[in-house]
Amino acid sequence: MKIFDKLHKLEEGFIMAAFAVMAVVLTLQIFMRYVMNMPLIWSEELARYIFVWATFIGAGYGVRNKIHISMELFYRLLPRKLKLAVNLLTNTLAILVFAYLIPYGIDTVKTQWYIESSAMQIPMSWVFAAVPIGCFIVCLRLAGDMARIIKAKGENL
Repeated sequence: MKIFDKLHKLEEGFIMAAFAVMAVVLTLQIFMRYVMNMPLIWSEELARYIFVWATFIGAGYGVRNKIHISMELFYRLLPRKLKLAVNLLTNTLAILVFAYLIPYGIDTVKTQWYIESSAMQIPMSWVFAAVPIGCFIVCLRLAGDMARIIKAKGENL
């Protein structure tokens, strides 16, 4: 579990840094555009790409902290064994969906390698790499959650 703890700290640090950089870059853009009358051509693009990365890394963070939206009204009324089954089924389905996206994300990264972004002139594959990496992290998190649920035999659901 120490690997998952290190992953959690990396995710958390990355997300905080990403939002801090976005705030600074966009504030600088506002200052440059409206005060200096010299807009930066790269700032909005950088903020957009950082946001993409923060979203996909944040998806795994959300799984770990159970902060994704869920429909709990009927779930709370279920007996413990049925809650266990529902949790394992939904996690399995989610793993299948995210695992299905990983190879397509890798293919997209490969096809975007020689295409550059318009303002910053970086390979678009750097942006699209967020998809398979984020999906892989979500799969790890969901598998870890399933292991925790099975080990605890559905306690604390």
